Amino acid sequence: MTSRGIALSVLLMLAACATTPTEWVRADTSAAQRQKDDAACRQIASDRAYDESMSSRPLYPPWTGTGFEQNRSPWLPGYETRSPSYFARGPRMGELHDYCMRERGYRLQVLTP
Repeated sequence: MTSRGIALSVLLMLAACATTPTEWVRADTSAAQRQKDDAACRQIASDRAYDESMSSRPLYPPWTGTGFEQNRSPWLPGYETRSPSYFARGPRMGELHDYCMRERGYRLQVLTP
């Protein structure tokens, strides 16, 4: 199988494993209010994830914590193999958004077709 065929196979498998659609719900809450709360939580999550990530942004050079350090040995003091939170901003935004919505009383519900 060619590399293009492998890539296509992987893509098709991922599409087959697509996540189940969900929405945030809270009793006695209108769709307009849900959209406001969702937008507010997304903004809060974005701001906080940005603030967290900037404290660990890479310093150029030597690209500390990026995995692209040059001439660095894992036995030297200060060597870190884990990427800093700067590179995990997207997943962190998701965690913070989820937390915010749950704190406001929402829960995720699976949409039925």
